[in-house]
Amino acid sequence: MTSTTKTAPNPFDPAALRLTQPITAGSSVVTLLLVVPVQKPQRQVYVRVHPDPDFRLPIALLELKDERETYAVVPDVALQIPSEVKHVDLRLSVTQQGMPFLWPVPLRPSDRAENTWNMTARTAAEQAERDWVRVTTNMSTQSYDVHVAPSIAAAPVWPSKSMAELLEIAFRNGKLIDSLDHPVVQRLLGLI
Repeated sequence: MTSTTKTAPNPFDPAALRLTQPITAGSSVVTLLLVVPVQKPQRQVYVRVHPDPDFRLPIALLELKDERETYAVVPDVALQIPSEVKHVDLRLSVTQQGMPFLWPVPLRPSDRAENTWNMTARTAAEQAERDWVRVTTNMSTQSYDVHVAPSIAAAPVWPSKSMAELLEIAFRNGKLIDSLDHPVVQRLLGLI
């Protein structure tokens, strides 16, 4: 009886690696939008702001700077903790690479003088509705510098989600403060 030894197939055999039909990138793959950061634009990135008013929301935010966490606060609770919240115009924005984020653009104060940081942030966001912009800090003028990139012709790629869906992604997992019983508020009030 003769024994035949089988050899393993060569993994580098061109016949095993050859494409028999073209594979189109992303033809059946859908990337889920799982994170929507609430942040200012990063200083080295060009961004656009969605011009549709449906993608803007005046809102109260509470920031825990040491923990780098931002919470949405419902108006009734914000009225009860005014020194802890900032009032912003939350605007859907996107980077050149197609990464969406919600930019908290400071609202114009009604009870005090305007500062140049807030004024120039609003100017940057308004310009970003029309052009790709990069926003950098200018410590000598206590303001933001706005750099417009007129040669970027690519249109922004906006997420296919509604503002409500984007807010849910951004503020899920306990990041919506809807009562004074929220653990963050309880901690700020010294109750826990």
